Amino acid sequence: MDQELERIIGLFNAAQERAIEVLEREFSCLRPESSNDFIFRCVPVIRETNYVAGGYKIRPHGIGMEVNIDGTSVDFDFGSNGEFTGFDSWRLFEFIQSNNIKSSINSEEKMGELVDAAISQGYIIKGSGMGNVHYANS
Repeated sequence: MDQELERIIGLFNAAQERAIEVLEREFSCLRPESSNDFIFRCVPVIRETNYVAGGYKIRPHGIGMEVNIDGTSVDFDFGSNGEFTGFDSWRLFEFIQSNNIKSSINSEEKMGELVDAAISQGYIIKGSGMGNVHYANS
């Protein structure tokens, strides 16, 4: 896998981990067991707090959420089994842009090419189900 893509995925996954910690700690919503669990169990809890708890604001959308944690913004979808480390090329590039991360990946098209190459090489597993979510092959 391209080293810069791997670095960006690592930063993105770390931000996702922090987002789950905020969801659990501040919004008292344990890690969703599925994307539907997020919709039907977590989203109502988030709404009850008027989307803000502990100084954090979560914006749920469909099967995912967007949150800004200590100046780092991350937007992601949950997988069908509650996976939260998924990504797509658009979200990775948006993560770079919105967080002013210096990177040699300077366009969404280039990000897409690198992700597609990593899929064909087996470094990234193309997800199935709702959305266009992929996962790093560990």
